[in-house]
Amino acid sequence: MTIKEIENLSGLTRANIYFYEEKGLLHPNRNPNGYRNYSNEDLESLQKIRLLRTLHISVEDINAIILGKRQLSDVLASHIRDLRMNENDLHHCREICSQIHDDQADYSSLDWQQYMDLVDTFHFKSTELQDDSLLKVTAPWKRFFARGVDLSIYGLIIDIFLSLVLHINTHTFSIGKTLFLWFAQIVLILFIEPVMITLTRTTPGKALFGLYVTSTDSSHIPYRKALHRTWLVVLKGYGLFLPIYSLLRLYSSYKTCRNIETLEWETDSSLKLNHKATAILVFKYLLMDTAIAICSFLIWQAGALPIHRGDLTIAEFCENYNQLQQYFEIDRPVNIPDSFAYIHESSPTILNEDGSWQDVPGVYQDYSSSYGDLPELHFKNVDNNLSEISFSQSYKNEDVMLAPYGDLMALTAISYICAQNDYYLLPITPEEIYETISNKANSYSDFTYNIAGVIVECKIHYSGYTTAENGNILVPQYGQTPTFDIEFSITNIRY
Repeated sequence: MTIKEIENLSGLTRANIYFYEEKGLLHPNRNPNGYRNYSNEDLESLQKIRLLRTLHISVEDINAIILGKRQLSDVLASHIRDLRMNENDLHHCREICSQIHDDQADYSSLDWQQYMDLVDTFHFKSTELQDDSLLKVTAPWKRFFARGVDLSIYGLIIDIFLSLVLHINTHTFSIGKTLFLWFAQIVLILFIEPVMITLTRTTPGKALFGLYVTSTDSSHIPYRKALHRTWLVVLKGYGLFLPIYSLLRLYSSYKTCRNIETLEWETDSSLKLNHKATAILVFKYLLMDTAIAICSFLIWQAGALPIHRGDLTIAEFCENYNQLQQYFEIDRPVNIPDSFAYIHESSPTILNEDGSWQDVPGVYQDYSSSYGDLPELHFKNVDNNLSEISFSQSYKNEDVMLAPYGDLMALTAISYICAQNDYYLLPITPEEIYETISNKANSYSDFTYNIAGVIVECKIHYSGYTTAENGNILVPQYGQTPTFDIEFSITNIRY
């Protein structure tokens, strides 16, 4: 029989039955899948237990009778003496116990139906049956925040794979990336969480809040059952993390918890709670949340480190550049606003091994031929080690609009600087270097930047241009002779 069937036949609640199992009064068999299989003997035992508990006989005494440590008649004699102390309130109970005692009934052959009929005739109820339930843990907010910690940790694992293995920027948005993150999160939860619950009965988030998941007999949950439980949490509790629907499922689960009802994934498991001081919980949660946020940031920045480090050849630098250009999702490293561009069959621009520019087939925002070309990069080597990278560009009396070279300068800088042995991820991250150099370049002013033994220097001079209204675009002024000169270099002072 299933738990639902034996509930209906015995007249006891699921909480009652699980309680008696935990107390050792009932020992149902298990199917190969781990689910309980109750027998007629179990049903008979439950009916006897129901009778004796209705008559206010303690669980401990019933357990002693079942184990053969005490005889039913001895327990009843002792119990009758106790009942006489409250004779007015327990008169009917005493009469039935006396009847059972006078009949010299033995537990193994106890005709529970005969005496249960007497109970029904007297119309009295036992408070013991109400007490014979495992205390149900609700704590919806603790469970919610515990799950949030776990989801953040799963997110860190995904970030490590994307940032450090695939070199994908996790802080930019695309539909494909969003779908991958959604799918990866579900797979990771179903892969990791059941293992943790089976082995440790908890997860990092649950352990933080003192929550533990066990079988109803307080033993470890088998893996299959833990996997099924986790799947129901994802499906029914979080609605597969689908927008809006997920919020509806969370609210429904919250109401179920508040009403002290059984959630769909808790039918064959029990949640334990070790109570902790609220102030300590808040402190630990904030500490954990801060640690996760810091780790997420560091993983993101570590993904922006070049694939080649140390002394570089020109080819290695070019690989670094192409990797970081892809990481920052830049098609053409010239800062032309979208309003000056149009979608067109064209190609992103990357570096060949020798440092020359190459177009790769694709679709991206193309720019009017009125803009200047990408400048050619020049390299200097010392003992076959790259020691300097530079470019220069000049325009005189030419009808071209000029965009700032911020992305080109920034990509070139982090591709070389962050590859140096003297560079460390902290305190200055690749993102900070990128933003600093890009912002300086976009202001069309001279600047010098020194870090990790590398000097970045830029000199700009222009006249006869005005800044376009929609961005940092230089447009030739009517009636003027426009001139523009830029010199940019990255020099390693160790060589």
